[in-house]
Amino acid sequence: MGVGILIVTHGSIGQAILDIATKIIGSAPMPVKAIDIDMNANSDTLLTTITKAIKDINTGDGVLILTDLFGATPSNIASTTDIQDCIVVAGINLPMLIRLMNYHSLPLYELSDKAVDGGRDGILAYYLNKDRNYAANKD
Repeated sequence: MGVGILIVTHGSIGQAILDIATKIIGSAPMPVKAIDIDMNANSDTLLTTITKAIKDINTGDGVLILTDLFGATPSNIASTTDIQDCIVVAGINLPMLIRLMNYHSLPLYELSDKAVDGGRDGILAYYLNKDRNYAANKD
């Protein structure tokens, strides 16, 4: 079945990104779930919720956990799970999730690399002027 994707974010950011990505792709080609984190939630309760979600979507190929902000509660709690074959990637964005859905058959470690590449490649600065439009991509 492939790697499961667990999205853990502040508020409903993750669910919104998942909804849009699913509409663009057509359907989620792998097990995927979004967990909305309340700013006042108890850490132990959050860890229990995240651990249960990982177990629910893990088909045996591991789970990639996408969070919105490194060092914040969703990322910190997700990083404390003791379940094997999980990788946390912070900084979820729409291009990242679409990339993952397009490469859903990759193994966990390769998929985590695709997540980082997709998220980074999806961020561009567009400098506009009267004569032409062009994207500036710094390497």
